[in-house]
Amino acid sequence: MHKTAQVIMAMLLIVLVGGGAYGCYRYWISQSSQADAPVGNVAALWQATLNDVSGKAYPLAQFQGKPAIINFWATWCEPCRDEMPEISALAKAHPEIVVLGLAIDEAQAVHEFTTTTPVSYPLLIAENEGMALLEALGDQKGVLPYTVILSADGKLLHTFFGRVTRQMLEKALHLTP
Repeated sequence: MHKTAQVIMAMLLIVLVGGGAYGCYRYWISQSSQADAPVGNVAALWQATLNDVSGKAYPLAQFQGKPAIINFWATWCEPCRDEMPEISALAKAHPEIVVLGLAIDEAQAVHEFTTTTPVSYPLLIAENEGMALLEALGDQKGVLPYTVILSADGKLLHTFFGRVTRQMLEKALHLTP
């Protein structure tokens, strides 16, 4: 009987330790998945209406239903200006993808910028509202440039802090093998 009790206690200990280890593993997996997944409120983006440099209003809801690249930038931001030719080339090569540049800047500064630097996608003036959109889409530090990749069904797929390349964007959109 003593031997049976020892076997039962050993089995119980194995079940408890194994269950505890499994619980810790599941918790760790759930936490690391949450940390790696982009977090943001995409609805705030679609509710906004922004103007381009000519004053034309763009209700952003009109772009829902397509994959999208949303690039937050400013004329005074060197990495922002450096990445624009590659983003522009991607926009030309993939018209099925919405590409928008949201300027955390004033209309006059963006207008002056566009006279010397042609861009193939809409540049919209976000000014102070752009900071709230940055935060809503996961940029809590106000880092520029900040780029967001959205799926056609509106899910936040990827975020980039700092300068992006065409290759990075194509990979995030699964455009390259």
